[in-house]
Amino acid sequence: MKVMSQTIRVLIADDHSLLRRGLVQLLNMTDKIEVVGQALDGHEAVQLAEQLQPDVILMDINMPRLNGIEAARQITARARIPILALTIHDQEEYIAEMIRAGAQGYILKDSELSNLVQAIQRVAAGDSFFPSSLMEKVMIKFHELAKKQHEGVYPMALHESGAQNLTRRELEVLQCIVDGMSNKECAQHLYISEKTVKNHVTNLLRKLDVVDRTQAAVYACQHGLVKVRGERGG
Repeated sequence: MKVMSQTIRVLIADDHSLLRRGLVQLLNMTDKIEVVGQALDGHEAVQLAEQLQPDVILMDINMPRLNGIEAARQITARARIPILALTIHDQEEYIAEMIRAGAQGYILKDSELSNLVQAIQRVAAGDSFFPSSLMEKVMIKFHELAKKQHEGVYPMALHESGAQNLTRRELEVLQCIVDGMSNKECAQHLYISEKTVKNHVTNLLRKLDVVDRTQAAVYACQHGLVKVRGERGG
């Protein structure tokens, strides 16, 4: 996990001035967060990200000139700055596109301040943040994208990583993670010990260069590393 300095430097990108000002006041009242810049649209977000090099970018999706999805795509192509999507949209299409563009977290604008602060801290530390209520939608959407990939409709390139070095058993454990199984459930499913499952999880996280099970599941679905099962129970 990435070690952060005491203060997390945040760039806010949102075209609604009242929301931006409110967020600045609220976040600057916390001890560990400092808002270092404000962008009115995605184009400014790309520019300020390069100039300010913030620890986290709070990114709205619907913005003029350049939307948050394209802005996130451009920023992550140039630098590894964690992006946290802050939006009113909870549709799986928006969530999936923001993740594909490089976002490490997704939180709704009507969330409590404490949840927003937690999300900022987690993505700043290199972790992911996706509320459980949204993760099922994410998994379903990525199942759909993976299916299209297998059908040749929506090809997605596998970035360089240790994914090619996953063992058969590690892929089986990864499938269990995507299916929402706990370590105990995975152990029962594969007829191995829970400790062995934990060891496999540790190894596959290292090979995929992700920090937690959520990132591993998203990566696996995004790049078609696991079987397409459709919605849970299907």
